[in-house]
Amino acid sequence: MKKTVQHIVRGIRNLFLLLFSLSLFFVILYKYIPIYYTPYMFAKNVEQWRNKEKIHFDHQWKSLPDISPYMAQAVIASEDYLFLIHNGFDSDNLNMNLNRGARILYLNNATISQRTARNVFLFPGKNYVNNTLETYFTILIEFVWGKKRILEVYLNSVEMGNAVFGAEAIAQKSFHVPAKDLNISEAALVAACLINPSELNPSEPTTYLLRRQAKIMGIMEEMIDIKWRFE
Repeated sequence: MKKTVQHIVRGIRNLFLLLFSLSLFFVILYKYIPIYYTPYMFAKNVEQWRNKEKIHFDHQWKSLPDISPYMAQAVIASEDYLFLIHNGFDSDNLNMNLNRGARILYLNNATISQRTARNVFLFPGKNYVNNTLETYFTILIEFVWGKKRILEVYLNSVEMGNAVFGAEAIAQKSFHVPAKDLNISEAALVAACLINPSELNPSEPTTYLLRRQAKIMGIMEEMIDIKWRFE
């Protein structure tokens, strides 16, 4: 009986060591290579299949220098004003307390780092396991990747339109320009859609979107340094 328990404990320990090693391997790997397909893209394809729609998505990876610095400013202004200085989490709710960010529905207080971890390593869903893994991967990417890489991956992996992922794809689809040529107005309009990218379209701005765009642009004017920091 004692030997059986020891074998079980050893097996569990080895399993956790294997999972940790694999997760660390992919986090390190993804620090250096483009990420062309994510669990969230797969989930979108599954949703399309279930709805008997054409299975597709738009995505083109671009390095940060090939994305307009206005786009970096806009997502920070709209999603996570304290991105540059927090440790991956906003546990004190400072983004809201400081009345920063234009995110009207600041869902679960998720930072850009948390959303990046979720987009790249997890499937959609809110449960205890997903929340725990999101925290785990957020800590890892903050430590291994750093802010610049996190922002680069976020700008390439987040859904910015219906089945349109990343800045390059949305820039081409909505404005017929490469992501590096997005101006401040266009970048703010794209960021305004992040609250509900499946329903909102930057190429067909509603009054609601234009109000959000104006709010984001107002915050961006206070963030000129970010324009240069990520070039």
